This record gives sequence, C-alpha cells and structure tokens, in this order.
Amino acid sequence: MSRRGESVDLHTGYAFWESSNTAVVSLTGAYVLEQLGMTAFDFIIIALLFVVCAIPGALASIKIADKEWLSLKSSVAGSLVLSSVCLFFVCAFVHSSETRGIIYAVVPFLGFANGWVYPAQRNLLVALIPGGCEAEMMGFFQFSSSIFSWAPAVLFLAMSESLGSLRFAILVCPLFWLIGLATLLIGVDVEKGVAEVADTLHLRVHQDDGAGAGSKRAETELVVLSTSP
Repeated sequence: MSRRGESVDLHTGYAFWESSNTAVVSLTGAYVLEQLGMTAFDFIIIALLFVVCAIPGALASIKIADKEWLSLKSSVAGSLVLSSVCLFFVCAFVHSSETRGIIYAVVPFLGFANGWVYPAQRNLLVALIPGGCEAEMMGFFQFSSSIFSWAPAVLFLAMSESLGSLRFAILVCPLFWLIGLATLLIGVDVEKGVAEVADTLHLRVHQDDGAGAGSKRAETELVVLSTSP
C-alpha cells in the first residue's frame, strides 16, 4: 500500500460517519416533533442542550489525546460507538409521547459524542498525512465530508414513508456511523500509516517556514533588482 493508503481509507470511513454527524440534529429534530409530539420550543431546548454538551465533549477529546488515554483510532471509535448507542436507546425506549421526557437524558450524551469526534478525527488525520501533502489531503478531507451528506436525510425519509413511523428511521444515523466505524477498524492500520509517513515529516510546511521562505524569496528578488543594470 502506498503512503497515502491509510489516509485514503480514513477518508472513506469519514465520508460515511460525517454524513451522520451533520444530519443528526435535523433528523433528531424531525423525530422529536413528529414521533414524540413535542413542540418547537422543546426542540430548541434540546438543540441548545446538544450544542452545550458538545463543548465538554471536545475538551475531553483533547484531554484524551494529550494524556494518551486512548489511541487515535480508539478515540474516534469511542465517539462513534457512543453516538450509535444513544440513538439505539432512543429507538428502543423513547418512541412515543409517553416516553418523550427521557430524551432529555439522552441528548447530553449525544452532544458529548458529537463534540468528541471532531478533534479526534482531525488528530488521526494529521498523524497519517504524508509530509508535503497537507493541502491535498485536507482538501480531500473537506470533499469527503460532503460526498454522502444527502444520504441520511433521503434514507430517513424513505424509511419513514415506507414504515409509517420515524421510530426505526432514526437508525439511519447509527447505520452510517457504524459503516464508517467498520471502515476505520478494518481498513486503517494507524501504526503502519504513521511508520510510512515518518520519513516525510521533514517536508511538513509550517506557518513560520512559509513566512521564512517568503522573506528569503523577497530578499533574493530585492538583490536581483538592485544589481540589475
């Protein structure tokens, strides 16, 4: 496998799980309003709770990486598993107006997992990028996030129409999370990827390096101009 192989496999998994990361709020909103019969104000509170709880999730993700409590791959996997468990729980136990109050106990964990995944996936990506390919790989990373962005909503709508209920349609998000997770676990060998890019790290472009190169280039041009007849 080429040096870019592990990074490409990561991007493939990322394309799946990121589609659910971006769709979870809108699909959960439809679930809350239609399946649970809650009000728009209730959804606003739930959305705010989700966003607020994403903050400690992101901070915890950074702490996990700093302290090396989990490996880079395990940290991403943990966030995806937590997100999936939350929505499996919702499908099993929070599916009617009688049980709708339980949603307030689930959303903090879902928000925490959403905050956790973003630093974790970027830490993993950076570890696997060959030196000198940063712009290429980050561009591919951004592109990958939009490949399947339409898919969860379309599948959610199709399932809700065919089943006449949103209860099982909400499992669309765990479906994409778990496909991405399987791709990560099966296709990405982090240790091998890190070893393969190790001898390219000197090619990494840093801001200071770029500024220095620019200054040297400017100085060279000035010398050429000053010595021109």
